Amino acid sequence: MLLKYLNELDQAVRELDQHPSPESLALCADRVRRLEEYLDSQIEPVARRGREIMAEMVPASLYARLHTPARPALAAV
Repeated sequence: MLLKYLNELDQAVRELDQHPSPESLALCADRVRRLEEYLDSQIEPVARRGREIMAEMVPASLYARLHTPARPALAAV
């Protein structure tokens, strides 16, 4: 499941980069939220690594534009 959610987030980030729009921004925010919810339910090593990967995929400037607040662990990465 982690790979599935990371792939969906990657596609949403690419779509937002190529075609910026309110819809693609909302999709990206939804993918971040969904991945965060999944990671919250995982054991600590999986959650930590998933958040590290997500932080590499989503630029900090994009977090500022999302309606989903960045988690403190991601803001520090």
